Amino acid sequence: MPVANDGPMPSAALPTSSRQVLFSAPDVIEQTVTAIPEPGPHDALVRVALVGICATDLHLLAGHIGDPFPLVPGHEFVGEIAAIGAEAAAARGLAVGDHVAVEMLLPCRSCARCREGRYNLCEADDMALGLPRGRQYGVNIPRTVEPGLWGGYSEFLHVPAEAVTHRLPASMPWTRAVLVEPLAVAGRAVARGRVAPGDTVVVIGPGPVGILTAAAARAAGAAKVVVVGTRDSRLALSRAFGADATLNSRDRDPVVGVRELLGGQLADVVVEVAGVPAAQQQAVSLVRRGGRVVLAGACGAHAVVSFLADEDLLTREIDILPSFLSAGGFEPAVAMLERHDFPYEQLVTHSFALDDVALAYDLIRSRTEDVVKAVLDPSSESTR
Repeated sequence: MPVANDGPMPSAALPTSSRQVLFSAPDVIEQTVTAIPEPGPHDALVRVALVGICATDLHLLAGHIGDPFPLVPGHEFVGEIAAIGAEAAAARGLAVGDHVAVEMLLPCRSCARCREGRYNLCEADDMALGLPRGRQYGVNIPRTVEPGLWGGYSEFLHVPAEAVTHRLPASMPWTRAVLVEPLAVAGRAVARGRVAPGDTVVVIGPGPVGILTAAAARAAGAAKVVVVGTRDSRLALSRAFGADATLNSRDRDPVVGVRELLGGQLADVVVEVAGVPAAQQQAVSLVRRGGRVVLAGACGAHAVVSFLADEDLLTREIDILPSFLSAGGFEPAVAMLERHDFPYEQLVTHSFALDDVALAYDLIRSRTEDVVKAVLDPSSESTR
């Protein structure tokens, strides 16, 4: 356990400022610097090692999600404790140099939803700071809120007392550890679908979260996992993450294909992570009577699909289960990463410096170079 003292426990040569990426307005990316304050007794400061680029970040830049500007984005971050207050060190059992993952959610811990464990649905707000319910790193806390270190596209991150922090094994490579948040999202989706040993599972959307959902379903004991998508390279990769079979929905009818792959049956559970209404409709068509459909893909500004016919839902008594963010998913995700049952590092295909965010986004939008998961490395310098 760390030894408590009267002041913060800083690392050697802690800088006084942090470089950051700033979304100052819709479609405007800037490079900026902000001061680093000394952590309070209950706070910590994290030096960001890697931060994943999520599709949500692109939606935020385009102005599809609220009005958080000016915003430092980035919610898939991992790093090491750079400085920590005495009370925080004692309460969390952390010390300078420890590797950590910090959940994107900043729950109040006292509202009804937080008390029942669904802190992704936190009902508290902070009117004094003008913050909405459900405070999230890199999503809805503007940089104008002190100390301005609220996003992972930064060299350093502020960790207040209400933040949920998880220690990571020091031996775990950062390129594996950076997947903890998307794996936690995948794990929550699988848990929402009540996937149990022997279940058949279809995952729609072989992006990073979809591929990790296949892994999480396999870890939950699924008897057979089928991944449905349109990009052959990602479908092939999903086989290394627990998928028994894959199906390109552009090449064959998904309902016919899934029945063939599952011995004439539809799936017990379908998890949709593609984030488009058409995929949500497809999910309903691929689940058996009395089955469960989990909607985990964010559709941004697009309307969630409506189901028009009774035979789609009512007479088949299908459970439709939205899954939002990652509450409760970090502990099992860290355990899965530590077991290393799957080749997680293969998902991280590209790394960029903070100065090259625009280039990273161009690559992701172009869907070239077989990009799967791109990350930012705040310690690296631009070589482009």
